[in-house]
Amino acid sequence: MSTHREIIDGLFRAADAGESVVLATVVRITGSSYGGVGSRMLICVDGTTVGLVSGGCLESDIAEHARRVNSTGAAEVVRYDTLDDDDAPWGLGLGCNGLIDILLEPLNAARARSVGDLLQRALEADEPSAIATVIHVIESDSNSPQIGAHALARDNSILTSGDWGSGFVLADASEGIADAIKAGRRGLVHDYNGVEIAFEVVNPSVHLLVCGSGPDAGPIARFGVELGWEVTVVDHRAGVAERASRFPGAIVTECLDALELADCVNLSSRTAAVVVSHHFERDRNYLNSLLRSEVTYIGMLGPRARTERMFTDLEAEPVPLHPDERVYSPVGMDIGGDGPDAIALAIVAEISAVSSRRSAGHLRDKRGPLHAAAPSVPTAGKA
Repeated sequence: MSTHREIIDGLFRAADAGESVVLATVVRITGSSYGGVGSRMLICVDGTTVGLVSGGCLESDIAEHARRVNSTGAAEVVRYDTLDDDDAPWGLGLGCNGLIDILLEPLNAARARSVGDLLQRALEADEPSAIATVIHVIESDSNSPQIGAHALARDNSILTSGDWGSGFVLADASEGIADAIKAGRRGLVHDYNGVEIAFEVVNPSVHLLVCGSGPDAGPIARFGVELGWEVTVVDHRAGVAERASRFPGAIVTECLDALELADCVNLSSRTAAVVVSHHFERDRNYLNSLLRSEVTYIGMLGPRARTERMFTDLEAEPVPLHPDERVYSPVGMDIGGDGPDAIALAIVAEISAVSSRRSAGHLRDKRGPLHAAAPSVPTAGKA
């Protein structure tokens, strides 16, 4: 599946180049599908694509529809119905036994920037948000919203993209956004007097903070970048620019004193930190700073006894700090393997599971929709 970051970058590139694109988005699923609601693919004028909405079985057909939509200039929803496992109308042989609605939006440069900005604002929020999208209008008139109109609630205001008509439906959609976030479900669809609106819950993008820039930090940062996360690497040594080339796609910054980590980088509820400086006192000071912040994940590389020694020191301070459920020591999931890449994979997999509030179990043992959003939980407070 594509990451939101890839789609956002593609939208901004099109906007900067003054080009039109077609954005395909999965807005509703009944039964089984390869990707979940919110999976996106960008189709450019030259035929190149960014992202996936399925495992590759729908993409070529969607590209054909995109050419038509781009010529008409009107957004539409394309439905793939394989509930009866009868794919003959398309000859695609999907075999997914599901019904999938995909919104195709033709976007000029201005609209590409508008939609990209809305998606980016959703990802940069510290709490889950929801995007409301008009996907069907039974009777359209001058007061009706247009298919493909979007709305996002953020900072006590509503950000919109596209034409919402007279605004009455937008007021209903605003209430629906709050309900969708509370329910924690991605695929809610409501009918407001003949206007169908799909709600996509968007979890905040992970901000991966790697404390240390040794050889084992590289694979951790690389996997984070490949997942579309915002990645920051901090190091206590001067000459940050010289080391930046080792961490492509990441921000590398200097932090001379680990106790002042909060002054060097933003530590928010969407931050997942991994401490890998391999220096006991410095790692303890990183842990000190992180425990006093709102970060939701603190991974400590090394044996459990090492971290326990750090807590023994921290509990003796004037303002004592104690272990809490945000600390993962030893860091990573038990998936076997050895070496920097395997360790990094175990760490990033654990962060992904924790950030998504998943159990990290085998999907074969899961009952119910694979792509259902997990319920919201309160944000961890400062220690």
